[in-house]
Amino acid sequence: MDEKSLLDIILDPDNTEPVTLYGEDGVVYSFDQIAVIPFEDGEERLLFVILKPLDELDWAEDDEAIVFRVVESEDGSVSLHMEENEDLAMQVFQEYYRLLDEEGGE
Repeated sequence: MDEKSLLDIILDPDNTEPVTLYGEDGVVYSFDQIAVIPFEDGEERLLFVILKPLDELDWAEDDEAIVFRVVESEDGSVSLHMEENEDLAMQVFQEYYRLLDEEGGE
């Protein structure tokens, strides 16, 4: 069986498995995927994923979801980077809530 890429995993609408990320410290972190949010920031098109930690993290509240930016490197590999710009992270959450409202209204 072929191993799925991180991008394949987060874009698979049928995926129910946790998303596993590896920290710089070598620690493995597991998350539930909440949503994938395409986002336009000016002329730049960005892709974000909202994840909820499955394990207790010292740096996050128990019920906190975290916004990660999908980053593609020059060699085509994909990684997730926690979005450090709080304003941009809040805009991504607002877009998520807007999409939820839109989906509920149909």
